[in-house]
Amino acid sequence: MRLLTSVLSGVALVFLVTAIDQDSLACTSDTLQLYSPVNADTAITLQKLIDDAATQNVSTVILPPGQVVLDDHTPIVLRPGVSLKGSQDRPTIFTVKDGNSQLGSILVPHDNVGWSITNIVFENVNILIEPHSNEYDSFIFGNIFINGGRGSVIADRGEQLYIDGNIFLRDEAHAGTVMIPSYDTTNTGILFQTQKRSVISNNIFGMDMRKIADVKPYVTSELQRNLEVIEFLRSCLNKPIADEQGYLASGVQLYMTNGITIRENIMNGTFPDVKAVAQDHAISIVGSNQTYIYQNFFAGWQLADFGGAARFTSAVDGYFVSNYLANTAVMMYVANHADFMQVSNIVVHDNFFYRFLDHSFDPPAPLDGWLYEAVTFFDFWTARYNNTIRPPIWNSSVPISPWASQITVEHNKFGAAPGIDPNVISLGNLNPKEAFISKSNCYVTEPLLPASETPGVVPLLWRQQFVENVVTPYGGKIPMKVDFYTDEDLIERVPVHLRDLTIPPFWQAFQLRNDSVPMHDPHTPCIQ
Repeated sequence: MRLLTSVLSGVALVFLVTAIDQDSLACTSDTLQLYSPVNADTAITLQKLIDDAATQNVSTVILPPGQVVLDDHTPIVLRPGVSLKGSQDRPTIFTVKDGNSQLGSILVPHDNVGWSITNIVFENVNILIEPHSNEYDSFIFGNIFINGGRGSVIADRGEQLYIDGNIFLRDEAHAGTVMIPSYDTTNTGILFQTQKRSVISNNIFGMDMRKIADVKPYVTSELQRNLEVIEFLRSCLNKPIADEQGYLASGVQLYMTNGITIRENIMNGTFPDVKAVAQDHAISIVGSNQTYIYQNFFAGWQLADFGGAARFTSAVDGYFVSNYLANTAVMMYVANHADFMQVSNIVVHDNFFYRFLDHSFDPPAPLDGWLYEAVTFFDFWTARYNNTIRPPIWNSSVPISPWASQITVEHNKFGAAPGIDPNVISLGNLNPKEAFISKSNCYVTEPLLPASETPGVVPLLWRQQFVENVVTPYGGKIPMKVDFYTDEDLIERVPVHLRDLTIPPFWQAFQLRNDSVPMHDPHTPCIQ
């Protein structure tokens, strides 16, 4: 079979990133024939190649351009010692017969260590990684994931995994349907359960296909290559890839993880600024320790109870630094569905929060102040009187949380589009003694309270207490004045390697709200 007349290489895989030859993605006379439907035994042939490589101690199966149709009932097993590498010429595609009802898988068994999967298009196919413990790094690098079931990459009780240079797409037909998803019902790009010491970097989660040319100048060469492959799939192979590919319920879901770094990614939900979808969070952190999130771009992730750029749920030691957030938020919640009821040592430092949606997008009462809040803490457990009532208490009578400590919010910038109220910082029902909030959190556009003695300082909202019968000129609520700011120098709470970072230029590629609102420069100086 011509498709899988593959090269077997005994040379270890080396990540040498080069720009793809534009001519290699041209539509030639043999292109459609090369990618035409093939017999079902392509999956059998692929498995045999992997099995033979393992038997012969060959480290990498290098696949030519073409299409491999997988069986949705039987995963392809990546045997110990074997890696997969797709073509850097025209793409290698893994797919299934019916993408509407089937999902194929590549299964990485626990005894395969130091493996890699690179340069492959996964169309309704995901990667499942069995629990393992080893000291070797593994890589998922330079791939494209088009829909992927509950997770395009699912890793359980593993470590030392590097996911870099990939694009995760999800169309409306494969959008999430569960408003508050669990580990078993989520709809995400990457799903980690009890994963340790792993890195998610330089990926794109969600895309508007009409904006590829806008994004290209601001991403790395491997992502530029993948964007060109997507254009090839659509224009040459006539793949039915819809324009709107921002329907991931979450970009990344973390459950009980330890030592996860998420950096320099574009998290682009894209469409909830014009229509609502069942959505969770760009990054959901549940019961996790030592989570480092920095230099990412977030847009299109809904606010209120069910969304946000990042939600730390019963998490410890979380660092959210130098990110750009377009109409979204950082949320910290105590909840009893994690292993422990605690939110401790969460640091939100040097981020830019830009609001461009007006109050017509506010959630209904009693949550209708929440679109205001760019940084939010709330203790659901205590607000439910030890979980004996539902829903939680949302008014100023909510008890003070006993389960949170060391919440630091400092040196962040806040802006808003003209005629729209900027965001505030919500302490929820946090004990003020555990709040380390600096006056260095500032507005860079028109402040919420221009007549204030310190108009550039971002107000604090505590226990959902607003000034009665008073609103801003743009229809927003005004928080009751509280003075829980600290004069302490908070930079010591930021790990040394996360200080003095810059916000990447990804934001320059985007306009949101139907292209009517451009992004705002995060380097704009504070209002004095």
